[in-house]
Amino acid sequence: MGYSITRAQPSDDQEELISLINRNLKKKDSQWFNWYQQQNPFGENLCWLAREETADKLIGSTGLFRRRMNYEGELFAVGQAEAINIDEAHRSAQAALKLQRALISHLPETDFHFIYGMTESAAAVFKRCRYKQIGTFQHWVKPLRSEYKLKDYISNRILRKGATALVDLALRFYSLESRTFLPRHLKVNNDAQIDERFYQLFKEHAHNLIMVERTREFLEWRFCNEPSTHFQIMTLENREQELLGYLVYVIGDTGRGGDHAAGIQDFFYRDQKSFQQLLAAFTRHCRQINMETIILNYFGRTEIANTLSRFGFFQRNSTTQVFVHDNPQFKDFQLEALNDSNCWHLTNAELL
Repeated sequence: MGYSITRAQPSDDQEELISLINRNLKKKDSQWFNWYQQQNPFGENLCWLAREETADKLIGSTGLFRRRMNYEGELFAVGQAEAINIDEAHRSAQAALKLQRALISHLPETDFHFIYGMTESAAAVFKRCRYKQIGTFQHWVKPLRSEYKLKDYISNRILRKGATALVDLALRFYSLESRTFLPRHLKVNNDAQIDERFYQLFKEHAHNLIMVERTREFLEWRFCNEPSTHFQIMTLENREQELLGYLVYVIGDTGRGGDHAAGIQDFFYRDQKSFQQLLAAFTRHCRQINMETIILNYFGRTEIANTLSRFGFFQRNSTTQVFVHDNPQFKDFQLEALNDSNCWHLTNAELL
């Protein structure tokens, strides 16, 4: 079976693309397409289409989201590889490889210093196209209430309630949350709005991190304009209303065990102490609204992993792998930190 690959603007074949997205990514209308393809605050995305030659039917697509990243105080253009979207009947390596190779061959014509991608199912395709794997996303879970788990082991309700109380108490005392207190000169806002302080926090504290530029426009696009999810924001501030850290979260995520979970979607902070105070405040908030677990996906610094462990988060298996591919146009662009996962900061903000 033969496939033809063409480069296009996302708006060129909009109706066909929306149909492809809706049937494979389980979207219901054009709002999500319009948001992620046509409203990108960093500029126009790139798109490649795969057609089955005999029927001239669109059966697959992929693309590059335009992003700006930071390292050592400098900003540079990069591309984020979009998920390879192919109809089930055509999910052989042939169509996926042809799409990805067309994307790679176009890199010298772009201003992207490198591209990066995250995938659960297309790792083999990325490797065959000479992407370099630099690590795997971490999936973290913090249990807040144990009853939903104990239901599988203790059928008697009274016994289960007693066991739940003991286990929940142990979980709370095990966590650093029980020993982290908010100083009087700091305050937490559970329902904050995005403003220019978020970008100021990024500019002052992201120098040694490879991360997408947290402009007000990007954060509002990602978390205020996204059409299918309601996000909330928690901030940590001092008396002068200086922003010390923030968490973007979703209430009501469903965990892997069907539990009622709060999902942390993005976060950033000034220093480790601020991050600990944010986590403690968020955990208490989740307990008050009867969440059973907190979940978080992250790729980056070991200090984050260490802090999460101290707060009673447990790492579970994740299959989302992170890859990078250089652009031969920028032969002088040598960034050894790209290969070091400890220099990255990726969250659900990047997992579209």
